Amino acid sequence: MMKNVIRKILFEESEDMVDKYNDDLTSPEISISPETELSIAQKKYSWESYIPEIAKKFIFEFNPEHWNLSANVVVEDVEKAGHGSFGDESHKDYQKSILGDVERNIYRSYYSNDGKIIDRGERYYYVDVKEAVKDIKGFSEEGEQITKEYKQKIQQLTKEYVNKMSTLNDKYNFNSDNSFNSDNPIELVSVDSKGNYKTEKEFETDGNGWSNHPQVFRKEYLVNDYKGRRKI
Repeated sequence: MMKNVIRKILFEESEDMVDKYNDDLTSPEISISPETELSIAQKKYSWESYIPEIAKKFIFEFNPEHWNLSANVVVEDVEKAGHGSFGDESHKDYQKSILGDVERNIYRSYYSNDGKIIDRGERYYYVDVKEAVKDIKGFSEEGEQITKEYKQKIQQLTKEYVNKMSTLNDKYNFNSDNSFNSDNPIELVSVDSKGNYKTEKEFETDGNGWSNHPQVFRKEYLVNDYKGRRKI
């Protein structure tokens, strides 16, 4: 207030012009710098979520620079080796995940000035940092909630899948007790209606084994895919 009185005396200004010279830097409402506001927001609103069922990590982050504010959700692969598997030679079955459309790591989402400008300087439009923090807060909290819901659905669906798949071993007579190294190893043989059987070794001995069948026969039964697997 004393500054205003001195200014009034020196410049002989009228009483209604005193407020024009209020020093904004001494205003009790402006007590934290934009950089500090964004630094605090970064600690409060940055988050990450790992979904092991799909080996993906979701990260919300933003660039806390008052002159270059951007925010994005990053989707990262998380693998046992700690890095991607495909490199320059992609697996032949590799397909780009739709989750890649979420990720903004290359093209960041820069903060828009739409409807938020309060003034303009030499290079930049001025936007209230507290308005930007509100948007950061909303982006973070809503994105986190959506990610939690997605994670819960993925985990529930995966659990149902695992439970259903786990019933197939017993249902179709597969278990871990009759392997080659167990006490009760088995070998498959061909059996006729009278119970007579013939081993693969016997087929090979008399020339009727698989390795001796014509190439046409082999083409008919082999699926031309990785290890003969049929895609579904």
